[in-house]
Amino acid sequence: MEFCFYPRHEYACPQLRHCPHLGGAALGAVVDAANENGEYLDSLHYQLDAARRSVSKLLAELESLRKELEQVKLELRLERQNKFRTGCDEREGEQAETAENPPGESGPEHAEHRKRGAPVGHPGWFRATPTEFDQTIEVAAPQQCPHCGGRVRCYPNVEPDEHVQEDVVESVYWVVLYRHPAARCRSCRCWVQQAAPGEILGSQIGPQLRALAFFLRNDIGISYRKVPRTLRELFDFPFTPAALIGFEKLVAQPAKAVSDDIGQKIASSDGAVHADETYWTLNGQRAYYWVHGDEKFIHFQFDTSRAGEVSRDVLGEHFAGTLVTDCYSGYTAHVAKAKQKCLVHVARRAREWQKLTAAGSTAYQFFEDVKEFVKRGCAFHRHRQAGKLSAAEQEKEKAWLRNELARLEACPLDHPKAVTLQQRLVRHQDEWLVFLDDPRVPPTNNLAERALRPLVVLRKTTFGHRTRGGAERMAALMTAQETAKRHGHKATEIYYRLLTEPPNRVLEYLYAGGKSKS
Repeated sequence: MEFCFYPRHEYACPQLRHCPHLGGAALGAVVDAANENGEYLDSLHYQLDAARRSVSKLLAELESLRKELEQVKLELRLERQNKFRTGCDEREGEQAETAENPPGESGPEHAEHRKRGAPVGHPGWFRATPTEFDQTIEVAAPQQCPHCGGRVRCYPNVEPDEHVQEDVVESVYWVVLYRHPAARCRSCRCWVQQAAPGEILGSQIGPQLRALAFFLRNDIGISYRKVPRTLRELFDFPFTPAALIGFEKLVAQPAKAVSDDIGQKIASSDGAVHADETYWTLNGQRAYYWVHGDEKFIHFQFDTSRAGEVSRDVLGEHFAGTLVTDCYSGYTAHVAKAKQKCLVHVARRAREWQKLTAAGSTAYQFFEDVKEFVKRGCAFHRHRQAGKLSAAEQEKEKAWLRNELARLEACPLDHPKAVTLQQRLVRHQDEWLVFLDDPRVPPTNNLAERALRPLVVLRKTTFGHRTRGGAERMAALMTAQETAKRHGHKATEIYYRLLTEPPNRVLEYLYAGGKSKS
């Protein structure tokens, strides 16, 4: 507010400079003082308005942070309820600095690692040779030398070589004595033998027991130390966990040949091939098992990397089938005729994130619509496979699914979790409904997840491997085992043949199929 002087006209007050009503003060001085007070009040009002705006902004930020905190608490509570983790994350900290471990020398390069196994001078463990036999088998000499292919000559005057083998035959502990005649190659002069049916040359433990040990380890999911305890309790047959590792090393080469052949058949498929991966522990470090397969073949691959290059190496650069996976970005660069993303993963995420939204909100309804979309997509594939849908019904359902997907990708959303899921739908918009045009392609990646389930159980009970060789051997054995089960064979049958037959005959038996149920 500003004051002005009394107007100057013919009736001007003669007491302007010393007004008696103002105690003799000049009117100009009073007006100046009033103007200064008005400016001061205006500045106070400006400061008060600025403070109010600042407080309003801080209150809005506080409310936003409060909502975010509630959201995080809710997500944490749901995470604790839904997932129970027994393992721990990788430790990034260094060893504690002590007097024995001074600063600067606490890293792994300065740590002294004790050699694995028994200490030097420890007496070895040797299996006692049985002196009583349940059966004696006379084995004929080979016709040709296994080393050079030359003719073999027998020496009747030389004592035959005796090979004692212990095994479990029809759930009974059985000791067999194999008598091999003394035979020598005429060309390379090597002493030679051929294995009798069910015999493993040079081994005291037979193939039946070895196959059963492989089954307990790789199919049932028992640790190395518990497999010998189990067989001792069932058959009173003692052996050490180290012997089980020796069993695996013996069968590693034929199992690898069978695994490679199965991998080539999967890579040459023009149908749906499922792929997935799960983490593993290799000597305390993170590693991964990859699985690729279809209804007939399953292939496991071990690698320390989770890069998509591992999957591309398995299927090759010219894969002509449809790759069914989750939304992991490692499969983005994969070459394939088509790609189908797993709908169940989307429904699972919608179900988890729907708990973070208010009932009746736009985001809540969006998650509900996503679940309904996935449900109808899976039901369509299931009913079409069963022949329950006519051609007209199929076309009607296909049109609804395509229109619903387009609507879900374009509807306005305000919740961050709903926006994230919508962006995922848009990012893979051409990879959700491939199964509509190809009946061989399922809408889910359930096949790969079920194939990985035994590994997940084994990981929780054994905590991984100490060496890469052991992990790769288990991948080859499980490849043969799971493929055999899909062809109607028992796991113990394929292990028995891997121990007693060459890889080409194992493959013939494997692909021929069987009537047994695993």
